[in-house]
Amino acid sequence: MEAVLIPQFSSLFPQTRRRHLKGWLFSVNATGDVMKRTSPILIVFLLLLSSAPLGLVTASGEATSFNTFSGGLATVDVTLQGSTTNNSTTIDVPRNVTFTSATFEVSVDSTEDSPGQLWIDINEDGIFEWEFTATGYGDIGHQNQFYDGNEWFVSSVASGNSTVPGVLIPSSSTIQSSALEAKFSPRAGGGFFPIGAYQEVIETDIDGDGNPEPMFLSEIQSNNSTTITWADWSPNSSISTVTPIQTCDNATSISVGDINGDGDNDIVAFASNSGQACIHMANGSTFDPVQNSTVIGGMVSAKLGDIDSDGAAEVISINSEGNLAFQSWNNSTSGLSSAVTQRVDSNESSGISMGANLLTLLVDDFFGNGNISALVMDDTGYWSLWQHFSGAWGGPITEFDDISSNEILTDLDGDGDLDLFGTSDVGYAFRINDGTKWDLNSTQNQIYMANSTISDFDNDGVLDLMTPIPGVSDGSSSTIEGNISLRTINATNLSAPSMLQLQPWSIPTSILLMDMDGDGVLEHVVSAGETSLGAFIGGWHSVELDADGDGSPEMSREGYAGDSSNGLEPLAMTDDADAIRADLSQIQNSLPTVTDEYGISMVNFTMGVKSSGDGAFNYSNMDIGYDCVFLVDQNPHVMANLSNSFNQQMTGGVGNFTISIPVNSTKAGEISLTNIFGMMIPGAPNLSIPITPVVTLVSATTDEILVSWNDSIEFGEDFIEFEIFRLVSQNETLDLNSVYNRTFLNEIRDTNVTVGSTYWYAVRSTHSYGIASNLSNILQVTVPYPAPPLAVSGLSLTDVDGDVGGELELSWNHSQDQFSFYEVYLENLQFSSISGLSPAANITSANNSTTLSGLIDGQEYWAAVVAVDQYGNKTTAVESVGPAYPRNDQPSVVNLQLSVSPETSVGSPFTLEVTAEIDGTQVTPSGDIVISMVTNMGTYPVSTDWNSIDLTDFAELISAAADISGEVTFWANYSGYSGDAQNRPIAAASTSASTSVSVGATFVASENIYELDWDNETIVRVNLTALNPNQQTMLEGASFNWTAYNSTTGTTNSGSEIIGNGSSQFIVSFTEEGILFINLTSPDWIDAGTNSLEIPLVLYGNMVDDNSSDQNDTEPDEWAPSSMIDVTLNCGSVVIDIESLQVIECTIMNPNNYSIDIVLEPDGWSDWSQYIEFSPVPGQNEFTIPGSSYLVGMEISTTLSSDFADSGLTEGLIQIDLRQSPTNYSSPAAKPLTFDITWELKEDEQVVDPNPTENNTNKTTETKDESSSDNTVLIVGGLGAFAVAALVVFIVLRIRNSDLEDWDEDDLDMEPEVEVKDRASKPLPVGVALDEFEDKTIFDESPDRPDLINEFDAEDEYEESTEESEAEYEDYEESTEEDSGITVDEHGTEWYEDEVGVWWFRDPGEEDWAEFVE
Repeated sequence: MEAVLIPQFSSLFPQTRRRHLKGWLFSVNATGDVMKRTSPILIVFLLLLSSAPLGLVTASGEATSFNTFSGGLATVDVTLQGSTTNNSTTIDVPRNVTFTSATFEVSVDSTEDSPGQLWIDINEDGIFEWEFTATGYGDIGHQNQFYDGNEWFVSSVASGNSTVPGVLIPSSSTIQSSALEAKFSPRAGGGFFPIGAYQEVIETDIDGDGNPEPMFLSEIQSNNSTTITWADWSPNSSISTVTPIQTCDNATSISVGDINGDGDNDIVAFASNSGQACIHMANGSTFDPVQNSTVIGGMVSAKLGDIDSDGAAEVISINSEGNLAFQSWNNSTSGLSSAVTQRVDSNESSGISMGANLLTLLVDDFFGNGNISALVMDDTGYWSLWQHFSGAWGGPITEFDDISSNEILTDLDGDGDLDLFGTSDVGYAFRINDGTKWDLNSTQNQIYMANSTISDFDNDGVLDLMTPIPGVSDGSSSTIEGNISLRTINATNLSAPSMLQLQPWSIPTSILLMDMDGDGVLEHVVSAGETSLGAFIGGWHSVELDADGDGSPEMSREGYAGDSSNGLEPLAMTDDADAIRADLSQIQNSLPTVTDEYGISMVNFTMGVKSSGDGAFNYSNMDIGYDCVFLVDQNPHVMANLSNSFNQQMTGGVGNFTISIPVNSTKAGEISLTNIFGMMIPGAPNLSIPITPVVTLVSATTDEILVSWNDSIEFGEDFIEFEIFRLVSQNETLDLNSVYNRTFLNEIRDTNVTVGSTYWYAVRSTHSYGIASNLSNILQVTVPYPAPPLAVSGLSLTDVDGDVGGELELSWNHSQDQFSFYEVYLENLQFSSISGLSPAANITSANNSTTLSGLIDGQEYWAAVVAVDQYGNKTTAVESVGPAYPRNDQPSVVNLQLSVSPETSVGSPFTLEVTAEIDGTQVTPSGDIVISMVTNMGTYPVSTDWNSIDLTDFAELISAAADISGEVTFWANYSGYSGDAQNRPIAAASTSASTSVSVGATFVASENIYELDWDNETIVRVNLTALNPNQQTMLEGASFNWTAYNSTTGTTNSGSEIIGNGSSQFIVSFTEEGILFINLTSPDWIDAGTNSLEIPLVLYGNMVDDNSSDQNDTEPDEWAPSSMIDVTLNCGSVVIDIESLQVIECTIMNPNNYSIDIVLEPDGWSDWSQYIEFSPVPGQNEFTIPGSSYLVGMEISTTLSSDFADSGLTEGLIQIDLRQSPTNYSSPAAKPLTFDITWELKEDEQVVDPNPTENNTNKTTETKDESSSDNTVLIVGGLGAFAVAALVVFIVLRIRNSDLEDWDEDDLDMEPEVEVKDRASKPLPVGVALDEFEDKTIFDESPDRPDLINEFDAEDEYEESTEESEAEYEDYEESTEEDSGITVDEHGTEWYEDEVGVWWFRDPGEEDWAEFVE
């Protein structure tokens, strides 16, 4: 609402006082709200009162005026000394008058010295009638401050446009001059860094922050050492260099890349003279000690690049022999892999085909396709491009000549790929990248471009060729010698040198550009220095200031800019030609004004600045001179205006009196007071002091404080208003110039209060002519708190499901009261009051749940929640909820440990122990444990508890222990535990342990020494017997290897055998004496004490009975056979019937007087195995035939192939292979035999068809003729049978009446003679009777004779009794001796020549034959 002034009342006061009447008819609270309060009676009273002053002027009174200072001066020049009051200016006025108005002006001239800030205090009471001291006003006549009152201002800016801080200028002033200095410091800083001379600088991002860093390789020192350092920018420290790190000696180049693929950039320095790569592996914040690896020999240059796109950089290198190579880092060996090399031939255009002398290597993504390539140049200027293809080099992809030095890679045409520019023998050349190759543009014009670079150094969109020109040192660092020469360049043209030459630092020798802080301005990295060598780093910046915003800058500057920290000063621009004055004068009148309480009107100038990069402007040395005139009249104090100040000086009486106008300032300077004017009326003003108000508290709530004091009527007719003062601190000093509120009423309703805060109130009344009452008493009032919110209900406290522990979930019902937030209380015991407790958490009013973390698992917790209002009020009585227990719901990991005896057996001890650890502590966890044993026989439960097992005999573990052998695995399977409210669940777990269950046995040979027979063979028998008879069957199938070995000659023979029925008998063939090694090989669980045997082998005839007695008595040895006769085999006539399967039965005869073991060897008995197969029936592979006995019923199964009928076979051979050996004797040795049995195919029966023309119905049969034919057949058949029988009888009689040894093929005249081949003489065994010699008769192997003889044997001899067979055998032996060819000489010595021409003799009375040796 707007207060309405009553015209008659307001006309009594000067215009400057009208603002105090606002709210006269209304009650005004502290926030500006007005409330209608005054009654109609008071309004009538006020209307009557408004006419009272008119009566003070009598009809005879006349108003007068004055317009000069004392002495009649219209203007007074005031010279000020600063901080000293000048009272030289006065006015002379008559006594007993009342001023109705009074003004004068303060005039300032910009050509005069400004007195700084200025004020006028008429009564010198500290209440200024006028002042020019507000913040940002600066010195009067010379503005030297910004809007904040400071004479300098620093403003951080981003690249582009920004504004200068505001500047206040009097709106009515005339600007006469301007001055301003603006210094720009780039964000990156910069300057000269004395890092010493360096031989190479490269652009890197070594810290991975996205901003590049220049990295420097120092010059090689006198001790051959080199170091690496780099410069880095950070927002906190601008550009700084890191501490150098030592690298390998004689390093000549550096490269940066992620060589081990861990995401961090590593540093590699290369030493060309030693071919070393010195690798500094990044480890996060620092680098590991250097690791040296060898690169290809004769290395010229090397760089890092991900040539194979595997995410890790490779070392790419060239050498002087034309080799281009890459090597990858091997994290396993911590070294470089073998080099993948490609020979680069010399330029073929020169006719030379040999490895090029490579000089230059460039590695980059030349075509902008994400693929790294290698571009190499040889000493002829021949360039070739190579890429990685399937683990090897591919190329050249493209090739060219005509750039031989000073090559620069850059994007000249702005298409995103890399072009090449450099010098040639005749000038310079452009090689422009078209996406697949580089196109030529050359010029025959020599230019100097050593260590040059190409870049848009000033961000004007034009590339420049920047060439350092070192100049000549004058030995002084205070002067700059040398410069950076500039030429504009594009894809087709290079301009002449620019008139602009850059001078970053003295003696520049190289230059590289990069944007180190990402502000768009490239920092120039220049190798420079005279007395001190190092790197200049700084950006080329441009800045400008536009005062009036018309786009035309009033100030501008470009150049290198720094922050003064490293010798590079900020880039400064100054207004040294009043450029700002001209622009501000044009816009001054169009700007909005702001008028203060003294009537001073000001405008706020805002100027614009622009910078090419990020940084800060420092504005200083501002001086805007102006001429201006200020009116002194109104003021914000009780006296309100100058006339009231004069009236308070008035005295009664007659004549004039003098009023002084004191002026003071902050500086020495001059102003002028002029144009004074005042109006007076006769009669002195009423200056009596009114009563002092008494302030009392009416009410105080959470929203407002209501205080009141005396009624306004008590303060007299000249009452104007009440001034209310409020203090917010007990220590605050009351300032009469700081009025909190004004009102016409005798109360204030203060709503600008805070609950719980205390305020202090005071009141005074103000009256006409600037009169004010004394201050009232000070009233202290504290704003009360409201009632706290009610207790929170619906609390729930539970463990957080599925968490990792230490957390509880708390929820509750939202409070329905007005509140600001919740407080959560958490304790270990139940509680009912929060008094003295500290909240565990504060929760916003929008939430009614929270997760309490950082708790101890398994600990009991109780919780309560209270709502807290905006004043901090809360209830203290609570009902806590609980108990709840935080629990880690992620199952604990159990470390099961199972240990068992490493080996055991039936009869041996066995132990088992299972334990569990959780978090390193041994426990017995809740849950089930099952221990089982997994064997080759199955799985057996062992235990269901955590108790250890300690047995004296493994057989006690389970009933089937005797059946178990070999590797046995014990499994401990823990079920896990679901946990409870306080205990964490435990994960299920399993573990296993193995033991070896052995079977005890004895492993022995049947003989301690084996003698080789005349065939250099011997039969060896070994026995494997289980210690536990119940385990004997487990040994079946055990295998062993044997080796016969002569340590002198190194001769060996070996084989492998299988145990069957507890033993194995096998033949060892060996031509020398030696040792027979027998080793059990499998299964490995057999424990025979020793599983290896060593048995001597002796040659035939070298075994001598042990007879060491001196006596001649010889104990008779146990009889053993000295010879072995071959068994015979008879299978009869074998006819194969293709219509049915059949089994062939054979009979074997053992002619020896001791038992013979027969082993059939079915290794292919058929000569037509693709059509017909023969094999022993199952179970008949081995058998024993007693001495002089027959084995009847040996069966041979026959298998025909499906295409046998188509084979055309009608007969064939069954070649039966077997091996015979003595059953109970180790000699004679086993002997292999082969019997050939002929088989014939059964012929088809002939079926005679009747004559088709005959018909049995019409045929007449003549019995006589038919009988005659039948009789003829019978007669012929009878005669044939008789002949056959006669022949059989003849043969049988012949056999029985003749010596079997003399019977041969000649007797039957059925078989061809067999030629006996010459053979080497083989001695007979020493000490063996001649009649026990093995029959060496050579038999024809045709099947006819054996079949016939065996048939006779089977039909005739087998039917005789055993005794008759033995008698026949004795007759056989006797006949053998009679026809043995033995002769006797005159000494009675018997002689015999065997079939191989060796003579044997036997002295009279001796039984054994001896070989005759000449």
